[in-house]
Amino acid sequence: MTLTESDLSRRLDDIHAATLGVFRDVSDRGPDHEEIAALADVDGEALRRRWPGLDDLLVESLAALLPAPEDPGDLGLRAELRVLIEHLAREHAEHGEILVRMMALLSTNPDLDRAFRLQIIYPRVECVRRVFGRAVLRGELRPDADPGLVFSLVPSLLSYRTMLRDPAPDPALTDRLLDTVVLPLLLR
Repeated sequence: MTLTESDLSRRLDDIHAATLGVFRDVSDRGPDHEEIAALADVDGEALRRRWPGLDDLLVESLAALLPAPEDPGDLGLRAELRVLIEHLAREHAEHGEILVRMMALLSTNPDLDRAFRLQIIYPRVECVRRVFGRAVLRGELRPDADPGLVFSLVPSLLSYRTMLRDPAPDPALTDRLLDTVVLPLLLR
């Protein structure tokens, strides 16, 4: 049976789940169209026509699983960062293994790296920029602080914990990260 574009769109959740499922099993070489099609119960040729290369489908599937955090609103720097760090900690607790596997492929696959940056990293960076922009307007940041560098420590630490198979982040981890790492490097 040949599926149309609209058939594929209706089956998108199944295709995303199959893509990530196959990727978990074969992340060392990446999934192929036929493996995904078989697991999602869709036509492999229709899948190939919609996604000729699987990099975009893989990252699209990851982005569907891990939506960017919503802007926490004007709550003050600590409260806003707490919301964002909790979001990242939850992502790593639930899906850290697949994130780490994906990041391991980025240095050798420029197309995957591009798609990952566009769909996963940049939306998170934009949210963090809004938080830091409000903090600057409130006078909460040191003038010489590098918020982008400081905040990049959070996903780095969470990924490191995932690679070492540390237990899922406990609720106190967010506060410890804020109070011992992030805020001392940022505040006046």
